Amino acid sequence: MTADERHNSTGGGDNAARTLLVVERRRSWLAPLVALVIALVVLLILLIPGVLVYPDPGVAVRSGPAVSPDAVADSNRALADRIAELRRLLDARVCVAEAGKYQLPDGSTAPAMPPPALSAVPDQVTPEGQPFAGSLLDLLDRSTVLVLQVGPDESLLGNGTGIYVAQGAVLTNQHVVAGPPGSRLIVVGRTGGVSEATVRGTTRGSEAGEPDFALLAVARPDPQALPLDFAPPVSRLSGVVAAGFPGLVMESDEDFRRLLSGDTSNPPAPAVTEGVVTAIQAQDGASLILHTAQITPGNSGGPLVDRCGRLVGVNTFIRAQEVGRMNYALSAGDATTFLRDQGVTPRVLDNACIPAPLTEPAAPARGASAPDAAPPDAPAQGE
Repeated sequence: MTADERHNSTGGGDNAARTLLVVERRRSWLAPLVALVIALVVLLILLIPGVLVYPDPGVAVRSGPAVSPDAVADSNRALADRIAELRRLLDARVCVAEAGKYQLPDGSTAPAMPPPALSAVPDQVTPEGQPFAGSLLDLLDRSTVLVLQVGPDESLLGNGTGIYVAQGAVLTNQHVVAGPPGSRLIVVGRTGGVSEATVRGTTRGSEAGEPDFALLAVARPDPQALPLDFAPPVSRLSGVVAAGFPGLVMESDEDFRRLLSGDTSNPPAPAVTEGVVTAIQAQDGASLILHTAQITPGNSGGPLVDRCGRLVGVNTFIRAQEVGRMNYALSAGDATTFLRDQGVTPRVLDNACIPAPLTEPAAPARGASAPDAAPPDAPAQGE
């Protein structure tokens, strides 16, 4: 190696190293300077009005296109016209245009649904031994009575329903007639007016699900009353009808209000509902019939009949929960056992129920007044 080469490899190398260090030291400030410049530029851009990321809180932000007052007024007028049209349709009366058709408010016609046909009740007989020629409603009017319980101070303690099972004998629930000492019972029939009654016999208890019966002796029997025949054991899905005097219905009944004020010239008619048998259960020595014919307090002791007017059960209680409600009747078989213990033997029919169409509806019977046993003027309370 020559001297020049050694010089380049030693002294020259040191100078190169020194030169490299100098170059590196001179460029160390460049990166921060570039970042600073960029930050200043961004800051200056953001400070320009209208370039802020978030709008000024003092400036309202429009969420959509503006609606003109004229458009709002037109919309309101259209709604008012539609409301007026709907009210006109609601107020319009539907009338029969011709046989079998209805005239609708818009001028069109629709098939008319015929009114429910009343059916005759076969096998029922009158007290004179003659066949009964009326409808199911006529039969229930003559066999179902209102039972009022009056306190010692002549206040109305409660009301329930009863069933004629023999001349002068009314079947009801024990809890309908249970009252304080000194209270009395009044029976109001659609055809027989008003009469006092006394308790002839009762079951031992009246808890829900156990036998709950009472037999009343009517002081002045109704000669037009028609005791109900009893049906054989009922099955599920059998059609049934409930009759009675529920408090919710009686509160708005003018005949009932006049009765409480002492006017016995036109006793109230029993309210009726229909349904089907849902289930049959045995509980606490009683046979329970669960059904869908609506009953409420005041129906207690009233009849549950089939379409032939034969007693299927005695409506007694309901059970209501958040998930639903169910109506319960004690079976006619249990009622028969109780009545026989009291010396009354009802007529039990074992044939199938085949109601016949009623050729000519019978006129509803009206009862005569009975001034010697006026009920008190107190609001109705259901048993």
